[in-house]
This record gives sequence, C-alpha cells and structure tokens, in this order.
Amino acid sequence: MGQLSGISRLGRVPLVGWTGTLAGRLAGILSTFMIVATGAVVVREYRVGRERLVAEATRTLADRASLAAERLAASLEERVRLVALWAGLETAQDLAVDDVDLRLSASLADLVRTLADGSEAVGVRPDGVVLSASDPARLEGSAPPLPRPVRRALRAPNPGLHLVGGGSSTAGFVIVTQDVVSRTDGSRLGRIEVWTPLDRFIERALPLEVDQLVVRGPDGAVLFRGATAVADAGHGLSAEHTGATRAGTLTLSVTRNLAGITRELRSRARQLLTLALLFLALALPGTLLVVRSATASLAALTRAARAMDATHPQPLPPPPPWAPTEVRVLAEAIGLMIERLEHAREALSRSESLAAIGMLTKSLAHEIRTPLSVLRAGAEVLVRSPAISGREREREVSEMLQVEVERLARLVDDLLVFGRPSPPLVRETDLRDIASEALDMLARPTAEAGVTLQLTGGPVALRGDPDQLRQVALNLVSNAIRACEVGGTVTVRTSAENGMAALDVEDDGCGIEPERLEEIWQPLVTTHRSGSGLGLPIVKQLVEAHEGHVEVASTPGEGTRMCVRMPLNGPETA
Repeated sequence: MGQLSGISRLGRVPLVGWTGTLAGRLAGILSTFMIVATGAVVVREYRVGRERLVAEATRTLADRASLAAERLAASLEERVRLVALWAGLETAQDLAVDDVDLRLSASLADLVRTLADGSEAVGVRPDGVVLSASDPARLEGSAPPLPRPVRRALRAPNPGLHLVGGGSSTAGFVIVTQDVVSRTDGSRLGRIEVWTPLDRFIERALPLEVDQLVVRGPDGAVLFRGATAVADAGHGLSAEHTGATRAGTLTLSVTRNLAGITRELRSRARQLLTLALLFLALALPGTLLVVRSATASLAALTRAARAMDATHPQPLPPPPPWAPTEVRVLAEAIGLMIERLEHAREALSRSESLAAIGMLTKSLAHEIRTPLSVLRAGAEVLVRSPAISGREREREVSEMLQVEVERLARLVDDLLVFGRPSPPLVRETDLRDIASEALDMLARPTAEAGVTLQLTGGPVALRGDPDQLRQVALNLVSNAIRACEVGGTVTVRTSAENGMAALDVEDDGCGIEPERLEEIWQPLVTTHRSGSGLGLPIVKQLVEAHEGHVEVASTPGEGTRMCVRMPLNGPETA
C-alpha cells in the first residue's frame, strides 16, 4: 500500500521547465544530432566521395582504353587489307613499265581519297625509283622529299605495317608497304607504300577525345601523346589496355585530370549542404504548429493520470470531441482499467489476501502511467523536433498512440482471460495448424525484432479448444521473440507420443535465472520490459483446463524451452 501511495504522490510532483523535461532534452539532442550528422555527412561525402568518383572514373577510363585498343587494332588491320587489295589490282602491274605511270598514280589517288585521313601513297620500283604517286607534285619533282621514316620503310627487306612516333619537331606516321608481284612470272615488280600522319589516323580511328590518349609501342616508347594527356601520375588518373596488332603489341592509356573530379566533388558537397539547410528551415515551423495541436488532448490525459489516486481511482474526464480517435480509445481503455482496478481492490479487500491487492494495484497503475508517459514524451519530441514535416507528423503521432493503445488493449484482454476463464469448447483440431496460424499472426513483430521463426513436426490431431490453444501458442512464441536478440531463432515443434500432444517452443535468447523459474507463473511477474506479466499464467491456466501441463527448461545466456503436454483425447470433463 505504501508503494501505491507513492504512485499517487507522483502526480503532485510539479512540472519543471520544458528544457528540463525528457521531451525538451530529447528535442535538444535530436536537433544537435541532426546538425552534427548533416555536417558529418557533408565532410564524409567530400572525403569518401573522392574515392568513389576516382573509382568510377578509373572504370570509365578502363572501358574507353579497351574500346580504343580494339578500334585501333581493327583500323590498322583494315589499312593493311586495303593496301594489299590495291597492290593486287591490275593497275599495280604497271610498275613493270620502267617509266612514270599515270594510270597507277590515278589508282593510288583513289586509294588516298578512300582513306580520307591525309594519307599519301607512292609506287616504287625495286631500285627505289618512284614511278607513281597520289600527289602529282612528287612525279614533277616539286614536292619535298619523302619523310625519313617512309624512306626507311621502302628500304626494309619485308613489307608490313610500321608505327613511327613523332618527336618535338617531327610528325609520327602509320606506314603500310606491300610488294607488287608479277602475274606472269611471279617476280617482284616493286612496292606500294601508303603513309598517314599518326595524329590524323588516330583521330579518324578512335571514338574518344584523342587529347587524353597516350599510345606506346612494343618497346614502351611513346608513339603518340594527346595535347591534354596527363604526364604525371600524381596529377591525374589513367587506365591502360595492352593488345596485339599488326604493328606489334601496343599499349593505350586514357588519362583524366584530377581537377575536374575535385570540382565535381565540391559541387556535390555544396548541393548536399544546401538541401540539408533547406530541409531544416522548412520542417521546423510546420512540425511545431501541427504537432502542438495533436498533443494538447494527450497532455490533458497525462495530467489527469498523474493526478490519479491509485488507492481510490476516479474516472478520467472525457477527452474533447476534437481529440484524435487514438486518444479517445486510450481514455476508454484507461477508464476500463480504473473500473476493473477498483472492483479488484474491493473484492480483494473482502478476502484474506489484502497484500495481493496492493501488488495488483501497484502493477496496474504502473502499466497505465508508463505508456502515458511514453506517449507524452514522444509527442513533445514531435512538437519540438525539426526532423518531421508535413504529413509525417500526423502519421508519427498516430502510430505512437496506436502502439501504446494496443499495448493497453492487450493488457485488458489478458486480464479478462486470466480473471474470468472460460471452459474450453472442445472439438477436433490440429495442433500444427494452430501453431502455424499463431506464427502467421506474429510475422510482423518477428520481422521488426529481426528474429527467425521455424515450425517443425507433423500434423497432430487432438480434441481441444482451437482459440485457447492458439492463445497458448501466441503467448509462448511472443515471449520467445522478446527474449531473442536480433538474428535470433525461435523454433516451434509439434508432435504426439504416448497419447499426449506436445508443443515445444524453444529460443536462443537470454534465458531465465534458475531462481526465477518458479515465479514466472505468478500473475504480473515478467522478465520483459514490454510484458504484462499475465502471458505465462494464462498459458498455464489454459493448458491445465485441457488437463495438460507446461514445463520450462532454461539456461542463462543460451535460451529457454517451453514444453506443453496435453492428452490427445482432450479433457475428460468436456
């Protein structure tokens, strides 16, 4: 009774300033957390985002380098094929004539026009005399001499493809030579040579910005470097691809300057910071205005509950008509609790168990005030928190109210079942189907708790009350879920042996201390913060109504197993 009076005195504790309340402190912590978290996200995005952007850019460069290598190899192969085709034409046989040949020159001009990349072609006798050329000036002697790499390729013993890099003052070339063989005696009549400036060839062959490209030959020497290609690895990114071509093994590198990535990263950070500040500026006013109206009736209900005298509880004042439905339901449930509490007090006062009514009153008053305090604190957080906007505010308040109302409703239902048990309505049923239905009903709280449910065993036909047996399974599995950590497992087994139906519920949760194994069957004794203390007493009551028994085996830190045994033929009194 002393503790009940303490509960009554709690309602007269004066309210401190808003900043000293739990809601005020939570609102301050939440606001600070949002600001710090937003700043931390911006800083982290700037640091980690660089790595992500670099990785993404590197992958893109690698794809471009691979594609460029394939295109370059294909273009070189096509160049060799075209030169070989022209060398095999009838006009190429004109090299047998030891004089300038205009017909072959016209054919070579056609070849150059086909290539359309600044190429030039000549037909040369074995002694090095130019007899045909795509540029008439070479036959007239007014053109500059052949480039040195072209002359070296003409003197090479074997025809083929040559890639020659350029220097600071010289251009690089793609050079293709092909021997012309006589169709009559198979002798070598001369050689056709086609050369193209390397930069013009690459611009036409590759589908990317050649300014960022670097081409290296088989010996590692740079054959081509784009105007903006990054030379120092510390100032940019690069990805390379090595492949075999007609000119040997070539390595293509595609580069990108880090300055562009840094600018993009800073732009993203500014955008994120701007959005965060805009969100805070818009969310705060709307949250304060709307949530305040939703909490007015809840605050009044909380004050009435605080002022309640637990030894002589009076009905709570009805909530105003504009109060949310959840608040009215909560007030009705609290009123029912008060009425039943008073009836229980009066009944127990006429019996010899006056101490039991003190424990019952204390526990029920605690169960009433705790959800009210939670609802009030949560509502005040919503009033002050800038993190919830527009439509979210009503949903948050409604969900919070609904959870606590459902909790009180479950307590009322448990009290009804425990305090006024009904005899079982026996009929043929299947224990496994009942267990499966119970697991389906608990699917949502199971998912929220991060626990896995398993159902094993076969069908078990028995005579019993399906509703009461379902309540047994629900209570046992609910307790097992609450005992488990995230990632835990609850296993439900059904079986039959020696004329008895067996329902085993096992979890790998926290377990129960040995000294508490006996008191868990007492009313209003619970090991869970959210429990009512009536679940297991109801289980025992319903199982014994079926002339069965329930046992518990538990190891702290390892888990608990509840074993229910009932006769398959049902209670004899049914």
